[in-house]
Amino acid sequence: MIQKIRDYIRQYQIIRPQDHIICGVSGGADSVCLFLVLKELQKELDFTMEVVHVEHGIRGEESCKDMEFTQELCRKYEVSCAVVRVDVPAFCKEHGAGTEEAARILRYRAFSRRAGETGGKVALAHHMEDNAETVLFQLLRGSGVKGMSGMSPVRVEQNISFIRPLLAVTRHEIEAYLELLGQQYCMDSTNTDVTYDRNRLRHMVLPQLIEINSQAVAHINQTAGMMAEAWDYISQSANRIKPQIMEERSDGVHLDTIELKKLHSAIRNEIILDAIAA
Repeated sequence: MIQKIRDYIRQYQIIRPQDHIICGVSGGADSVCLFLVLKELQKELDFTMEVVHVEHGIRGEESCKDMEFTQELCRKYEVSCAVVRVDVPAFCKEHGAGTEEAARILRYRAFSRRAGETGGKVALAHHMEDNAETVLFQLLRGSGVKGMSGMSPVRVEQNISFIRPLLAVTRHEIEAYLELLGQQYCMDSTNTDVTYDRNRLRHMVLPQLIEINSQAVAHINQTAGMMAEAWDYISQSANRIKPQIMEERSDGVHLDTIELKKLHSAIRNEIILDAIAA
Protein backbone atom coordinates (compact mmCIF):
# COMPACT_ATOMS: atom_id res chain seq x y z
CA MET A 1 0.00 0.00 0.00
CA ILE A 2 2.83 2.40 0.83
CA GLN A 3 4.26 1.98 -2.66
CA LYS A 4 0.87 2.68 -4.24
CA ILE A 5 0.51 5.90 -2.23
CA ARG A 6 4.11 6.90 -2.95
CA ASP A 7 3.50 6.49 -6.69
CA TYR A 8 0.25 8.44 -6.46
CA ILE A 9 1.95 11.32 -4.62
CA ARG A 10 4.66 11.48 -7.27
CA GLN A 11 2.25 11.15 -10.21
CA TYR A 12 0.21 14.17 -9.14
CA GLN A 13 3.03 16.04 -7.34
CA ILE A 14 0.90 16.08 -4.23
CA ILE A 15 3.85 16.69 -1.91
CA ARG A 16 7.03 18.46 -2.96
CA PRO A 17 10.35 18.88 -1.15
CA GLN A 18 10.24 21.46 1.65
CA ASP A 19 6.44 21.40 1.86
CA HIS A 20 4.81 21.82 5.25
CA ILE A 21 1.92 19.41 5.72
CA ILE A 22 -0.99 20.01 8.07
CA CYS A 23 -2.50 16.58 8.62
CA GLY A 24 -6.12 16.51 9.70
CA VAL A 25 -6.46 13.67 12.21
CA SER A 26 -9.79 12.77 13.80
CA GLY A 27 -8.55 9.55 15.40
CA GLY A 28 -10.53 7.37 12.98
CA ALA A 29 -8.97 4.65 10.83
CA ASP A 30 -8.57 6.76 7.69
CA SER A 31 -6.86 9.74 9.31
CA VAL A 32 -4.67 7.54 11.53
CA CYS A 33 -3.55 5.70 8.42
CA LEU A 34 -2.83 8.99 6.67
CA PHE A 35 -0.77 10.14 9.64
CA LEU A 36 1.29 6.94 9.74
CA VAL A 37 1.84 6.88 5.98
CA LEU A 38 3.02 10.48 6.01
CA LYS A 39 5.40 9.69 8.87
CA GLU A 40 6.71 6.73 6.86
CA LEU A 41 7.33 8.92 3.81
CA GLN A 42 8.39 12.13 5.54
CA LYS A 43 12.14 11.69 5.41
CA GLU A 44 12.10 10.33 1.87
CA LEU A 45 9.90 13.12 0.47
CA ASP A 46 11.52 15.84 2.62
CA PHE A 47 8.60 17.68 4.20
CA THR A 48 7.67 18.96 7.65
CA MET A 49 4.46 17.97 9.35
CA GLU A 50 2.02 18.89 12.08
CA VAL A 51 -1.46 17.68 13.09
CA VAL A 52 -4.70 19.57 13.58
CA HIS A 53 -7.53 17.82 15.42
CA VAL A 54 -10.97 19.43 15.35
CA GLU A 55 -13.24 18.78 18.32
CA HIS A 56 -16.76 19.43 17.06
CA GLY A 57 -18.56 19.60 20.38
CA ILE A 58 -21.28 17.12 19.38
CA ARG A 59 -20.35 13.71 20.82
CA GLY A 60 -19.56 14.49 24.44
CA GLU A 61 -17.22 12.05 26.18
CA GLU A 62 -16.66 10.00 23.04
CA SER A 63 -15.38 13.08 21.24
CA CYS A 64 -13.00 13.91 24.11
CA LYS A 65 -11.60 10.37 23.98
CA ASP A 66 -10.90 10.82 20.26
CA MET A 67 -9.04 14.03 21.05
CA GLU A 68 -6.96 12.37 23.76
CA PHE A 69 -6.19 9.43 21.48
CA THR A 70 -4.97 11.78 18.74
CA GLN A 71 -2.84 13.77 21.18
CA GLU A 72 -1.23 10.57 22.48
CA LEU A 73 -0.57 9.33 18.93
CA CYS A 74 1.19 12.60 18.13
CA ARG A 75 3.23 12.47 21.33
CA LYS A 76 4.36 8.95 20.46
CA TYR A 77 5.65 10.07 17.07
CA GLU A 78 6.84 13.48 18.30
CA VAL A 79 4.56 15.46 16.00
CA SER A 80 3.03 18.78 17.04
CA CYS A 81 -0.75 18.54 17.57
CA ALA A 82 -3.11 21.50 17.77
CA VAL A 83 -6.67 20.94 19.01
CA VAL A 84 -9.29 23.29 17.61
CA ARG A 85 -12.66 23.33 19.37
CA VAL A 86 -15.70 24.38 17.35
CA ASP A 87 -19.40 24.57 18.24
CA VAL A 88 -21.33 22.72 15.57
CA PRO A 89 -24.76 22.95 17.28
CA ALA A 90 -24.44 26.74 17.59
CA PHE A 91 -23.42 27.03 13.93
CA CYS A 92 -26.41 24.91 12.89
CA LYS A 93 -28.76 27.10 14.88
CA GLU A 94 -27.33 30.34 13.52
CA HIS A 95 -27.06 29.32 9.86
CA GLY A 96 -29.79 26.71 9.50
CA ALA A 97 -27.27 24.10 8.38
CA GLY A 98 -27.40 20.36 8.99
CA THR A 99 -24.99 18.82 11.47
CA GLU A 100 -22.93 17.04 8.81
CA GLU A 101 -22.55 20.14 6.65
CA ALA A 102 -21.83 22.42 9.61
CA ALA A 103 -19.11 20.08 10.88
CA ARG A 104 -17.49 20.02 7.45
CA ILE A 105 -17.56 23.81 7.11
CA LEU A 106 -16.07 24.41 10.55
CA ARG A 107 -13.47 21.69 10.07
CA TYR A 108 -12.29 23.17 6.78
CA ARG A 109 -12.19 26.63 8.34
CA ALA A 110 -9.91 25.34 11.09
CA PHE A 111 -7.59 23.65 8.60
CA SER A 112 -7.58 26.69 6.31
CA ARG A 113 -6.77 29.05 9.17
CA ARG A 114 -3.74 27.00 10.18
CA ALA A 115 -2.63 26.64 6.55
CA GLY A 116 -2.87 30.40 6.15
CA GLU A 117 -0.69 30.90 9.23
CA THR A 118 1.99 28.44 8.14
CA GLY A 119 1.79 28.41 4.34
CA GLY A 120 1.24 24.66 4.56
CA LYS A 121 -0.84 22.17 2.62
CA VAL A 122 -3.80 20.48 4.29
CA ALA A 123 -3.71 16.67 4.05
CA LEU A 124 -7.11 14.98 4.17
CA ALA A 125 -7.76 11.24 4.55
CA HIS A 126 -10.34 10.63 1.82
CA HIS A 127 -9.99 7.27 0.06
CA MET A 128 -11.54 5.51 -2.94
CA GLU A 129 -14.87 4.75 -1.27
CA ASP A 130 -15.17 8.38 -0.19
CA ASN A 131 -14.62 9.45 -3.78
CA ALA A 132 -17.19 6.94 -5.05
CA GLU A 133 -19.73 8.26 -2.54
CA THR A 134 -19.03 11.81 -3.67
CA VAL A 135 -19.61 10.92 -7.32
CA LEU A 136 -22.88 9.15 -6.45
CA PHE A 137 -23.98 12.10 -4.33
CA GLN A 138 -23.27 14.54 -7.17
CA LEU A 139 -25.10 12.25 -9.61
CA LEU A 140 -28.18 12.30 -7.40
CA ARG A 141 -28.02 16.09 -7.29
CA GLY A 142 -28.00 16.30 -11.08
CA SER A 143 -24.46 17.64 -11.15
CA GLY A 144 -22.60 18.28 -14.38
CA VAL A 145 -19.19 17.11 -15.54
CA LYS A 146 -17.33 19.12 -12.90
CA GLY A 147 -19.26 17.60 -10.00
CA MET A 148 -18.99 14.11 -11.46
CA SER A 149 -15.20 14.47 -11.43
CA GLY A 150 -15.29 13.65 -7.75
CA MET A 151 -12.40 14.50 -5.45
CA SER A 152 -9.08 15.63 -6.84
CA PRO A 153 -5.66 14.68 -5.42
CA VAL A 154 -4.84 18.39 -5.16
CA ARG A 155 -7.42 21.15 -4.86
CA VAL A 156 -6.47 24.80 -4.42
CA GLU A 157 -9.04 27.05 -2.79
CA GLN A 158 -8.26 30.65 -1.82
CA ASN A 159 -4.53 29.95 -2.24
CA ILE A 160 -4.66 26.96 0.13
CA SER A 161 -3.83 23.48 -1.17
CA PHE A 162 -5.91 20.55 0.05
CA ILE A 163 -4.24 17.23 -0.74
CA ARG A 164 -5.61 13.69 -0.63
CA PRO A 165 -2.77 11.12 -0.73
CA LEU A 166 -5.08 8.18 0.09
CA LEU A 167 -7.35 8.49 -2.96
CA ALA A 168 -5.34 5.67 -4.53
CA VAL A 169 -6.36 3.11 -1.88
CA THR A 170 -9.53 1.50 -0.55
CA ARG A 171 -10.94 1.36 2.95
CA HIS A 172 -10.07 -2.36 3.07
CA GLU A 173 -6.41 -1.58 2.30
CA ILE A 174 -6.37 1.07 5.02
CA GLU A 175 -7.78 -1.28 7.66
CA ALA A 176 -5.44 -4.08 6.57
CA TYR A 177 -2.46 -1.72 6.91
CA LEU A 178 -3.49 -0.69 10.43
CA GLU A 179 -4.05 -4.32 11.41
CA LEU A 180 -0.60 -5.23 10.10
CA LEU A 181 0.93 -2.52 12.28
CA GLY A 182 -1.24 -3.43 15.27
CA GLN A 183 -2.41 0.19 15.34
CA GLN A 184 -5.65 0.99 17.12
CA TYR A 185 -8.03 3.77 16.08
CA CYS A 186 -11.27 5.38 17.23
CA MET A 187 -14.79 4.61 16.07
CA ASP A 188 -17.16 7.53 15.50
CA SER A 189 -20.67 6.39 16.43
CA THR A 190 -22.21 8.98 14.07
CA ASN A 191 -20.65 7.18 11.10
CA THR A 192 -23.31 4.47 11.37
CA ASP A 193 -26.22 6.91 11.64
CA VAL A 194 -28.08 6.50 8.33
CA THR A 195 -30.09 9.67 8.87
CA TYR A 196 -27.03 11.37 7.34
CA ASP A 197 -27.07 11.29 3.52
CA ARG A 198 -23.43 10.23 3.25
CA ASN A 199 -23.95 7.36 5.64
CA ARG A 200 -26.94 6.07 3.70
CA LEU A 201 -24.82 5.99 0.57
CA ARG A 202 -21.96 4.33 2.46
CA HIS A 203 -23.93 1.67 4.33
CA MET A 204 -26.95 1.05 2.12
CA VAL A 205 -26.33 2.08 -1.50
CA LEU A 206 -22.66 1.33 -2.14
CA PRO A 207 -22.81 -2.23 -0.72
CA GLN A 208 -25.70 -2.97 -3.10
CA LEU A 209 -23.67 -1.70 -6.04
CA ILE A 210 -20.73 -3.86 -4.97
CA GLU A 211 -23.03 -6.88 -4.93
CA ILE A 212 -23.90 -6.13 -8.55
CA ASN A 213 -20.25 -5.56 -9.49
CA SER A 214 -17.43 -6.26 -7.05
CA GLN A 215 -15.31 -3.63 -8.84
CA ALA A 216 -17.94 -0.91 -8.49
CA VAL A 217 -15.76 1.36 -6.35
CA ALA A 218 -12.79 1.09 -8.71
CA HIS A 219 -14.98 1.67 -11.76
CA ILE A 220 -16.66 4.73 -10.25
CA ASN A 221 -13.23 6.15 -9.48
CA GLN A 222 -12.08 5.44 -13.03
CA THR A 223 -15.14 7.19 -14.42
CA ALA A 224 -14.50 10.16 -12.12
CA GLY A 225 -10.97 10.36 -13.51
CA MET A 226 -12.30 10.45 -17.08
CA MET A 227 -14.82 13.11 -16.08
CA ALA A 228 -11.98 15.15 -14.56
CA GLU A 229 -10.08 14.98 -17.84
CA ALA A 230 -13.19 16.03 -19.77
CA TRP A 231 -13.80 18.91 -17.36
CA ASP A 232 -10.18 20.03 -17.66
CA TYR A 233 -10.55 20.17 -21.46
CA ILE A 234 -13.87 22.06 -21.29
CA SER A 235 -12.53 24.51 -18.72
CA GLN A 236 -9.30 25.19 -20.61
CA SER A 237 -11.16 25.62 -23.90
CA ALA A 238 -13.66 28.01 -22.35
CA ASN A 239 -10.92 30.08 -20.71
CA ARG A 240 -9.04 30.31 -23.99
CA ILE A 241 -12.08 31.46 -25.98
CA LYS A 242 -13.75 33.59 -23.32
CA PRO A 243 -11.73 36.82 -23.88
CA GLN A 244 -12.94 36.87 -27.51
CA ILE A 245 -16.60 36.47 -26.56
CA MET A 246 -17.13 37.89 -23.09
CA GLU A 247 -16.46 41.46 -22.01
CA GLU A 248 -17.03 42.98 -18.60
CA ARG A 249 -18.27 46.56 -18.79
CA SER A 250 -19.54 49.06 -16.28
CA ASP A 251 -23.13 48.10 -17.04
CA GLY A 252 -22.51 44.34 -16.76
CA VAL A 253 -21.15 41.41 -18.73
CA HIS A 254 -21.61 41.40 -22.51
CA LEU A 255 -21.48 38.27 -24.67
CA ASP A 256 -21.03 38.03 -28.41
CA THR A 257 -24.06 35.83 -29.02
CA ILE A 258 -23.25 35.25 -32.70
CA GLU A 259 -19.84 33.75 -31.90
CA LEU A 260 -21.23 32.04 -28.82
CA LYS A 261 -23.71 30.06 -30.93
CA LYS A 262 -20.85 28.65 -33.04
CA LEU A 263 -19.29 26.89 -30.04
CA HIS A 264 -19.88 23.35 -28.84
CA SER A 265 -22.67 23.37 -26.27
CA ALA A 266 -20.39 22.17 -23.45
CA ILE A 267 -18.00 25.10 -23.93
CA ARG A 268 -20.84 27.54 -24.62
CA ASN A 269 -22.62 26.57 -21.40
CA GLU A 270 -19.44 27.00 -19.35
CA ILE A 271 -18.89 30.52 -20.72
CA ILE A 272 -22.52 31.44 -19.99
CA LEU A 273 -22.18 30.15 -16.42
CA ASP A 274 -18.97 32.19 -15.99
CA ALA A 275 -20.80 35.27 -17.28
CA ILE A 276 -23.63 34.74 -14.78
CA ALA A 277 -21.14 34.33 -11.94
CA ALA A 278 -19.10 37.39 -12.92
